[in-house]
Amino acid sequence: MATVLRIDSSALSNGSHSKALADFFQTQWLEKHPADTFQTLDLSQTPPPHLSEATIGAMFTPVEERSQEQTQQLALSTDYIEQLKQADVILISTPMYNFGIPSTLKAYLDHSLRVGETFVYTDKGPKGLLEGKKAIVMAASGGDYSQPPLDSLNFVTPYLKTALGFIGIEDVTLVEAPGMAGDEASINSSIEQAKQALRDCL
Repeated sequence: MATVLRIDSSALSNGSHSKALADFFQTQWLEKHPADTFQTLDLSQTPPPHLSEATIGAMFTPVEERSQEQTQQLALSTDYIEQLKQADVILISTPMYNFGIPSTLKAYLDHSLRVGETFVYTDKGPKGLLEGKKAIVMAASGGDYSQPPLDSLNFVTPYLKTALGFIGIEDVTLVEAPGMAGDEASINSSIEQAKQALRDCL
């Protein structure tokens, strides 16, 4: 049995293309792997706070020297990291907001990319600690930023692939649904292509 950690980041509770495609993937996955479990984290429902000076200070304080207050300061970060450690597959669904990811997803990653927990510094540079996991990024955008020349403005999928790779998750499949602000025919075509790419991930 495998555990899939699903992380949704669209601010929309209804009408989100990225969430709808994540729903599709989850349904298809469970049809093929009925014994597996999904753990869902909807960042629009439980938005993580931005990093504070106190949180950063606690992150860089050695475990044996942390105060009780610092440990409490890191409680959310620790929960996020434990979920990542227990997951076999990570599914991230995200829209593109102003060329990048939603601030909630950035805050989530700020809490999750933590020295000593998901990566360490070595004499050869940083090393990720979450190796052996698979990630699927489902990204939707209003325009088509998957092809030149607008691909240079896409800071969603390159950033997420880099962030995941930094913590040791090298097996990352990027699925994009561009053109969601286009006409109905183009939207349907893009969604169908994304669905096929998601089927290929099963």
